[in-house]
Amino acid sequence: MSTSLRSPKLLHLAQIILQLSFLVIIWWVASVIQRTLNLPVSAGVIGLLLVLFALLSGLFKLQWIKTGSDFILGELVLLFIPCVVGIIKYKALFLTQGWQLILAVFIGMICVMLATAYSVYFGFKLEARLKQKHKPHSDQLLKQGE
Repeated sequence: MSTSLRSPKLLHLAQIILQLSFLVIIWWVASVIQRTLNLPVSAGVIGLLLVLFALLSGLFKLQWIKTGSDFILGELVLLFIPCVVGIIKYKALFLTQGWQLILAVFIGMICVMLATAYSVYFGFKLEARLKQKHKPHSDQLLKQGE
């Protein structure tokens, strides 16, 4: 294989590694904040809020983390493997108290789905407002052309 074919792949891999490193640093900072302030919220949630604030304030651009976050989302199914192994390992517990576990997972799933749906809805509304705010109105363009 020629180097011209491998070069874009290597650049893409380097970009993923760099962006994932950046996200890990943000998570680490959030972990330090959580431990220092003794907050009852996980470092992951604090990290997400830090990323949201940084994106909305313009501290950094979406392109700086998009490739890495897309990679993580693409490999998300791998995160469920430990859950399946846990179910197999604790089969007796699952058989005796499984209905409680299923109920907890079902309620949690519904809560996550609702929170995600509302977050996406409000995110799109916010994005539309920001685009409209930065886009000059056609009336202003007509007046400038006169």
